[in-house]
Amino acid sequence: MDNFFRNWFGGSKREAVPVTAPCGVPSSTVEPQNTAKGANWEANIVVPRDKRSLLVPAWYRGVTLLMQTMGQMVTQMQKLDGEGGNFTEDMRGIGRRVNRLLQIRPNPLMTASQMQEQIVYRTIYYGNAYVYIERDVWGDPLYLWLCTSGAYLPESDSYMLVYNRDGLPKVVTEVPNADCIHFKNVIMDGMMWRGLPTLEFALNALSIAATSNEQTLQDVAKGGKYKVLVQEEKSPTASTRGRANQKEMRRMTRQFAEDWQANDVVMLDNVADAKIISQTSEQLQLLQNREFSVSDLARILGVPRIMMMEDSGSSYKMPEHATQEFLLRTIQPRIREWEDELNSKLIREQDWGRRRIHVCELALRRLDARGQAEIDKILLECGVMSPNELRNRYDLPKIEGGDTHYVTAQVAVMDSEKLRTNGGGRPSEESTPAST
Repeated sequence: MDNFFRNWFGGSKREAVPVTAPCGVPSSTVEPQNTAKGANWEANIVVPRDKRSLLVPAWYRGVTLLMQTMGQMVTQMQKLDGEGGNFTEDMRGIGRRVNRLLQIRPNPLMTASQMQEQIVYRTIYYGNAYVYIERDVWGDPLYLWLCTSGAYLPESDSYMLVYNRDGLPKVVTEVPNADCIHFKNVIMDGMMWRGLPTLEFALNALSIAATSNEQTLQDVAKGGKYKVLVQEEKSPTASTRGRANQKEMRRMTRQFAEDWQANDVVMLDNVADAKIISQTSEQLQLLQNREFSVSDLARILGVPRIMMMEDSGSSYKMPEHATQEFLLRTIQPRIREWEDELNSKLIREQDWGRRRIHVCELALRRLDARGQAEIDKILLECGVMSPNELRNRYDLPKIEGGDTHYVTAQVAVMDSEKLRTNGGGRPSEESTPAST
């Protein structure tokens, strides 16, 4: 078990990261393993990580948009209304308690919308968000605690979690799988036990890009200085050298590898020629090409560029299309993932089919009055909703006769009585006046 946590939090060659640190986030105090002798380039370059990357306006806008959009939606525990009926919000008994946890205050420290926002944040930055279900003596949910860190224990199919309670961190070990709501990022590790942080995947997924970034950082850390290789102009071939000389060449090669990273001038024996082997100042400008653009950030987060306040080249109808694309391609998949995880942890097996957790997205259309009005009209004309059901959605009082469902009939069978009555078909023989 100790070896598992050591590997989980930092590898077998490093000390375990304290349990209060978010799982999957490298500690800033660990020395870089690939730093060459005498060239600590990471100390000279400031790379935005974790919350500091929110200083990028576009990234901040995209992340907060995802957080606030998911925070607007209402999560409901619903119950089947009779045999063959529909699912309606369960506001009795345990359903009432669970709905208060999901919609108002899951624990004494935060509201439901704040928890939903922080779940999105931790999923993006840490790859995982853990919610501990504290149950009463009957096994019913009492509180939902958003954890500061956690880890899955495959040997026992349980979790180790840390959450803040009464201002102090509380560690719970051997938490059953059924008592931990685990939200994973879309990209997961090879074992499917945990999600990978979005930034980590974006920066390291392509090995070519990662190698290019590392070399560029090393060059810039030296301030763009020229690096010179001084060597023998005409050196004898390797075939004319003996074993002693070949051993000396290997020693010189190892020394050269160290000097390449540590020194600006690399010296070899039998000096006769000098060549510049470092990048020029113009070449160093390639660093700018390695920075993410607004379009790159939009693709990574799944947020349309115009919604990140980058409206160059946009048209009048693009905001509406961008909103629809955002809700369909980014938010709806997240809703399904949340519902699956909540249903598997909050609905007992014996209640499956009679109860469910539903994430309602109606709140996302509140500010789109025109679009919502068109949807309401279609629902009324098709008989899906009655006037009173629609009025109840807008907190309006019921009206007399408003419980009747109406269906608009604008089509009819050719030569039907409906068309004759409305004067749209051929007149009947009885109504044809006699000829004089």
